[in-house]
Amino acid sequence: MTRAVAAVVTLALVLAGCSGFVQQDSPETVTPAAVPTDGAGYPPGVSDEAVVPSVLASAHARTLATTNYTLATRQRVTDSNGTVLRRSNHTRHVAANKTTYAGQFRQNGTELNTFTTRIDYWTNGSIVAARYDERANRPQRVKWTVRDDGPVSDLSERRMIRGIGEAVDLSVADRSDGGVVLVGTRFTDPGRLSTPLFVSDPRNVSVRLRVSHDGTVSALRLAFDAERSDQQVRVTQYLRLRNVGSTTVTQPKWVANTTQRSLQE
Repeated sequence: MTRAVAAVVTLALVLAGCSGFVQQDSPETVTPAAVPTDGAGYPPGVSDEAVVPSVLASAHARTLATTNYTLATRQRVTDSNGTVLRRSNHTRHVAANKTTYAGQFRQNGTELNTFTTRIDYWTNGSIVAARYDERANRPQRVKWTVRDDGPVSDLSERRMIRGIGEAVDLSVADRSDGGVVLVGTRFTDPGRLSTPLFVSDPRNVSVRLRVSHDGTVSALRLAFDAERSDQQVRVTQYLRLRNVGSTTVTQPKWVANTTQRSLQE
């Protein structure tokens, strides 16, 4: 039963092109960027000449590893007429210890007939509790002991940020006391981009990132054309970071009504 729950969450996150139930890779060593004499500095991995995605993404993750925050991602896949084929929203609230966090994942789409996925989860590092809809209006509530990793392995979306930076040629469009704005409109290695399931051949890309001086990516918008089956689609993805240092994570009331399961079941 619990393995099935994990599979449901994994499939939902894969469909959305998000991270979940996978092992983390090792973070990069981050060297702080030099501050230019004009008073407006660069984030780690960023200069007027180049952007080093691995350094930037690791700086983002390292900064968030020391604080609490709320991170929201949204994704839309639309056809040439603007009809939404798939919509997903994932919000997570992360405590400073990084073992306690909660989230809500919502997705609907037309693959394999119309489907809707609703998953709420919470973990304190010892147990994972999940509430999901097995059938319409039939919510299931289960919990199980954490093994190795929790429900989301890349809480900061470091891998997504690195993948976008390695897929698209990024450059500095604006620099101020608050940080920099990075933009890109040309693929250099589209294979590095994590695309939604059933979507291929990305092209006509546009990306914009707002990055603080410590390397934190506070906002991101990615859009590109692609193929899905025999039709052209438009994929749009957003990331928004908020409530840094002020997010609180409490145990949801529904956790008290969960059924204990084992991953061996």
